[in-house]
Amino acid sequence: MGFFSTSNRADSFIAAGTTSTIYAVDENFVIKLRPSSGDFQRQAYDTEVRSYKRLGHHGHIASCEVNEEGLLLERGICLRTILQSAGSTSDGPSKARESPISLATKLQWAQEAADGLAYIHSKGIVHADIGCHNMTVDNSNHVKFIDFAGSGIDSEAPLVCYEWFSFQPGKEIGVCTDIFAFGSMLFELETGRVPYSELEGTMEMGNLITVVENLFAQRQFPSVETLALGSVISACWNGKYNSMEEVHRDIACQSKNYSEKSL
Repeated sequence: MGFFSTSNRADSFIAAGTTSTIYAVDENFVIKLRPSSGDFQRQAYDTEVRSYKRLGHHGHIASCEVNEEGLLLERGICLRTILQSAGSTSDGPSKARESPISLATKLQWAQEAADGLAYIHSKGIVHADIGCHNMTVDNSNHVKFIDFAGSGIDSEAPLVCYEWFSFQPGKEIGVCTDIFAFGSMLFELETGRVPYSELEGTMEMGNLITVVENLFAQRQFPSVETLALGSVISACWNGKYNSMEEVHRDIACQSKNYSEKSL
């Protein structure tokens, strides 16, 4: 295409990641530029290109077109940004923030995310960095997965890893660790905060990672008893699921129960 000139980059900068830089093209698209240097960056970019080509079109994966400049991606608002801007008050670490986002909407997003990740896995891809930071909400209020730079394809080892509150210690990265991280994503989606967020700022990051990994290894997880998706989150963290289809089934069941109670 060649439409994204150097002269308009300063005004359209969105973010700089570990593998590439993202700029706005217009109100509908962003471009993730092809890295010009760095073996890791190029390898991760190549993995993302191959992932999007394999995934093709799906309602809960951002659309992507590869051109000579990079990846032309469907634009959306980061799910984490939406959750963080929705409210800041809470009665405790396991309680949902007072939020203008309805529980019905959050349950919808949870179902859509589960459907999207089940599809990703069906294509032989392990995302390896599941979280609200790697999901967007489009103009029609639907969630979509983004960022497959460094994901695992078939037997290839992923080049990336999960955030400190989503990493399952003692497990090789695969479908099961994606499901564990999905539980942490659901916790953040419903409560507006990440697991063990109360520990942030109390210690250096290296110590924080060690402390939380030890808690997870001992199956000491944040309380989820008051959450609508609590049983699903707990099952993700405790390895009760073998596939995302099972997770999607249980989220759909919880959503149905909520709808019936709301009548």
